[in-house]
Amino acid sequence: MTNQTVDTKEKILEVARVLFADKGFDGTSVRDIAKATEVNVASVNYHFDSKENLFHEILMKGHTECAHGIKEFYETKNPNLEEMIVYVFHYFLERSPDLVSIFKMMMSQQTPKSLISKGTEDETFGPPGGKVIADCIIKEVGRVVNDEDLYWGVKALFSHVVHLTIISACCVHENDLPYSSPADIEKGIRRLSKIVIQELRTSSM
Repeated sequence: MTNQTVDTKEKILEVARVLFADKGFDGTSVRDIAKATEVNVASVNYHFDSKENLFHEILMKGHTECAHGIKEFYETKNPNLEEMIVYVFHYFLERSPDLVSIFKMMMSQQTPKSLISKGTEDETFGPPGGKVIADCIIKEVGRVVNDEDLYWGVKALFSHVVHLTIISACCVHENDLPYSSPADIEKGIRRLSKIVIQELRTSSM
């Protein structure tokens, strides 16, 4: 695959992500995507075969990139849970436009559920980086954690970070919300991390 072909494919993915987020799955046609990307319809079909495949690849690309970035930090820095979750927040915040648009794609009532139900084989805990967060939890709890409790811990932390990222991305100024400075947010993340570990240590005894 030539560099030009790769560039065209990446451009289609980027343009389609914005259009799907703004107009929904049904409201976005392949012709709309081709026009906005300044390519012909045949080029979009060549790279993705169908609108459904294009939509799904956007979601999987975002998932895979996030999972890789989080895993790389974990393997390089060997962080504790607090450090890991703080990193995830900043990682998401730096990419908040992408994150917000992907969530809009998934939350649209037009979106066929079959397009968002597929995950990757190595992400058994759902969200990107879920396996890494689970590993951090197990390491700090210091004993076996059952799957139900582990899912709860991962989802509690991940949901909180995503919520903070989206709220932070949508606020024009830090002062729009109380306790919204980066230092305050980090403090809250660390506090929740401690609560999760304390709860799981108790429930696993």
